[in-house]
Amino acid sequence: MKRKILGICAVLLGACLLLTACSGGGSGGGGQATNTITPGVSGEVEGNMHSYSMKETGKYIVQGGKSDYTILIPEGKASNDYISQAVSDLRQFFFESTGIELPVEEDGGDLSGGKYLAIGDTRLQSNEALGATYDVLGRGGVRIRTVGDSVCMTGATDEAAMYAVYVFLEQALGFEYYYTDFYDLDKGVTELALMDYDITDVPDFEYRIQSTGWVRYNDRNRKRMRWTNETDLFIPADRASATWHNTFVYLPPTKYNKPADTANYHPKWYSVRGDQLCYTARGDSEERALMIKNIADQIIDLFQDEAYLNYNLISVSIEDNQNCCTCETCTAEKEKYGADSAVIVKFCNDIAKQVTAWMETDAGKPYARDYKILFFAYHATNKPPVTYDAATDTFTRADDSVVCDEHVGVYFAETNGDYTQNYEDAGTANTEIGQNMRGWATLTDQIYFWSYSTNFTNFLMPYNSFDAVQDIYKFALKNGCHYIMTQDQWVQTESQSGFGVFKNWLHSKLGWNVNVNVEELTDQFFASYFGAASEPMRKLFDEWRVWAKYQTDELGYSGYRSVYINALTETYWPQRMLTHWLDLIDQAYAAIAPLQTSDPALYEALSEHINIESISFRYLLLQLYGTNYSDADLQAMRRSFVSDVQKIGLTRMNASNTIAADVFVGWGM
Repeated sequence: MKRKILGICAVLLGACLLLTACSGGGSGGGGQATNTITPGVSGEVEGNMHSYSMKETGKYIVQGGKSDYTILIPEGKASNDYISQAVSDLRQFFFESTGIELPVEEDGGDLSGGKYLAIGDTRLQSNEALGATYDVLGRGGVRIRTVGDSVCMTGATDEAAMYAVYVFLEQALGFEYYYTDFYDLDKGVTELALMDYDITDVPDFEYRIQSTGWVRYNDRNRKRMRWTNETDLFIPADRASATWHNTFVYLPPTKYNKPADTANYHPKWYSVRGDQLCYTARGDSEERALMIKNIADQIIDLFQDEAYLNYNLISVSIEDNQNCCTCETCTAEKEKYGADSAVIVKFCNDIAKQVTAWMETDAGKPYARDYKILFFAYHATNKPPVTYDAATDTFTRADDSVVCDEHVGVYFAETNGDYTQNYEDAGTANTEIGQNMRGWATLTDQIYFWSYSTNFTNFLMPYNSFDAVQDIYKFALKNGCHYIMTQDQWVQTESQSGFGVFKNWLHSKLGWNVNVNVEELTDQFFASYFGAASEPMRKLFDEWRVWAKYQTDELGYSGYRSVYINALTETYWPQRMLTHWLDLIDQAYAAIAPLQTSDPALYEALSEHINIESISFRYLLLQLYGTNYSDADLQAMRRSFVSDVQKIGLTRMNASNTIAADVFVGWGM
């Protein structure tokens, strides 16, 4: 995608600049944008196994519009969350494609001579016999193998077995899921060959969390797009929702930092400012030991909770601010190790030692597991306790006390970065951040990565993370990340504008395989998601992408904390450019108009997709240039906008405010 976009850069940017020349908003100058992003900088990187072998057998699953096949599942698994979803979707999509309703059978009976589409660890062929073990596939890896006349679809977990069904549907019936209830699928299939499948596909990131609301809060979307369920991973410190920024959940200041309560008064547990913990307890070793025991005991209690017996991740993570303790002891530790994070690593290491020791006792052995305690490398703690030598491009540490315990992991997150840029190009807001991730990789072999991909100040503002996202994912994988979460518009529960639907579908592909061909995926998405309107919508996307680079390279929509930039300015969005893009939207509607009579359902779906992408540009036009229209025209445009936003289900301007409160009220609507 990057090579293609950059290849047409001069032509499209010239057109864009010409459009802005007479604009009331102005563009801030002319000329071609300077490319500050090195396309494909990471090249091909080593990921996990993505091996696909499919050979003809001369046999058929469907022949002459009929099938002798049965869906087979392990005995007692019919109500399992993942297996039941896999069965439901396999039956639904198989029926939509072939008109055949497949029966379902548990594997408790005689299986000899049967023809099965087997899901999970069945008696037909065990996971061990198929090589579908956790050591080989991890949590989410897929194994598909033809055994006799049957196809076994499985993984080391029930979740992975569900993923295997979607991989089978992709290969056999052309299934591809793009958006809520919108997907590709071969139709009218009367002949479906039984292939000799030998597929092993292991995601490059074992845990893949997407925090856009229309995936996060839609269980079906999340499963079909093969995202990991975040709530299945992390034990909340409060047994409710405190998975992050939870140190004050473990040690609440309201309980331990109140002078009147002398029995529980531990002021040394808190930073000088009082908005974080002091991980050295102001140098008081007895007080620090009490802190560690208190938190370790709570974690031990949580590990014994029946609700969390299958969970292995928990965090002890700083409060959500950019401060650290500045007491004499913490300052000395920072000077020694070169980073505020040193005291946190040591603190979590000591907690882990106590938890591990308990798991080795008779009482703890029933609850023993390969667990991780995560802490945030975030803001002031993003820098690792190592020293970087630019001349040799190497990292050194003062001593081994800051190496992460085998049961301690770093959760690397930095909103101060710039996600329009990658992590390797020098001279960007990410230069130090990328260096920090490399430094952490010398202290642990597992990094958990929290990335970002939207404008958090204004969700209706397009944010061009497309140029950088593949390289950022590759960079993370090269540096030992096996978990990735890309924070997007997590409270926007139905959709998002600014090409956010495409963005999140693309993230799902990159999280599984960082080396996918993004240019081909872009072609595929636009052809399917916009159908007959793909040409004008792709033209709009390409032109916006080129202009977005001009915004970042020349106009300042980039740099430190770019995800919080207030981009609602005429300089960034010239009027004539916006009206041109909305003309392309009109062309898109015209392109699908014949479907109103020939395929009304498809027309409604494609019309919604076009409408979603119109919202950002209509919003910009109304907010920046509304006074250029007559009162009657402006009111009509506003009424149409309100109606469409409500129809789509867009509700949020940002995490704190609604579109209704921030926009509609100001319009008197």
